[in-house]
Amino acid sequence: MRNLTTIVFIHRHDGWVPAGRLTMVEDGRNSHAVFDYGTRYLRRSDRVSVDPTSLPLPDEGTRPAPFRTEPGFALFNGLRDAAPDGWGRYLMDKAAGAQALDEYDYLLASGDNRIGALAFGVPGEMVPRRQAPWGDQEAAGERIDLAALAEAAAHVYDVDRLEPGLRRLLEAGSSLGGARPKAATEIDGRPWIAKFPAKDDLYSVSRIEYATMSLAKTCGLNVPPIQLTRIFDRDIYLIERFDRTPVSPLRLPFASGLTLLGAHESESTRYAYSDLAEALRLHGSQPRLDMAELFRRMVFNILVLNDDDHLRNHGFIHNGAGWRLSPLYDVVPKPQVGLDRRLVLGVGLEGRTATLDNALSNAAAFGLSTEEAGAIIETLGATVNGAWREAFTAAGLGPDLQARFATCFRQALPAAERDAAV
Repeated sequence: MRNLTTIVFIHRHDGWVPAGRLTMVEDGRNSHAVFDYGTRYLRRSDRVSVDPTSLPLPDEGTRPAPFRTEPGFALFNGLRDAAPDGWGRYLMDKAAGAQALDEYDYLLASGDNRIGALAFGVPGEMVPRRQAPWGDQEAAGERIDLAALAEAAAHVYDVDRLEPGLRRLLEAGSSLGGARPKAATEIDGRPWIAKFPAKDDLYSVSRIEYATMSLAKTCGLNVPPIQLTRIFDRDIYLIERFDRTPVSPLRLPFASGLTLLGAHESESTRYAYSDLAEALRLHGSQPRLDMAELFRRMVFNILVLNDDDHLRNHGFIHNGAGWRLSPLYDVVPKPQVGLDRRLVLGVGLEGRTATLDNALSNAAAFGLSTEEAGAIIETLGATVNGAWREAFTAAGLGPDLQARFATCFRQALPAAERDAAV
């Protein structure tokens, strides 16, 4: 059994503030974590929970007992949100070489670009410090040339261990979530995330994502600024970070859908959009607005057949008053041959079935009447049906790819045409 301790910091208007102490206990199947809020942090007027579900803040003037993870959880979800996912871990494993990394290493070795407002440091020190098993103690931050990152992302698949020239990709990309190649960068002094082609892509996923997010913006969804560029014959999709404030360098607390629901990573399919709506009722500062936006996103995912709508792809940002649904991200259609379409999360009374009738069946869970929900569905359907080809064309996607992806937009067809297409 091994006990590993780190200090959890959170970024506030006056800089990094110690929020509490995290101890991870490695003990096989009994591995768990313990978190204890700091007394000084609990006295702050701007305190924010590290995890609103598993690590709730106590009433003012009281102090809770240390929290311990539930069985089956090696780490609290709110802290796991700050750790890298598939791509970041892939880079870290290459940096570590033959050394096997564990959850503790992934958490503490990720650099300055992690999502949200958390960071980690050594007990006894008052500022966060990266603790990397391969010896790099400092991350280079976000000021890394996009062309250099694109070149590094293309070559990283071909090496067994990261060479010095590829370390900048580690520093810029290892902190971020998601499975696809990505890195943090800056455009005109503002922080963005760049997403690169993957080695086994059969078509330009960057252009598909840009087209779909542009379509979402046309539909009136909350979409952050996005760009599409091409460097060294590689398409790169860029999205501005919504967890950083544009005026001051404040980092905004972030929580995934997993965190708000207290759900295990392996159990996404047990949950529904209505569960996220209920979490907004409990934790949100403007639940009615965000529940309606969540319903529109669910309908949009049906209309474009985005079946990668798992709980990590739903985010929430703390705005000082409470939790708000974050801007949209990671929406990519996936062509299918069969007619039986399902999302990852439950849609309505027919479970995960991706139909507009199923979406309408549970409108009340989002604070909407049947008439209000029906109007949203009708408007979104007409907009998607009338605009998706234009969005694809604007993104440089020609007739062949449009024909390939046309099946994704079948639900957006008028009912008579939809039935005829079956």
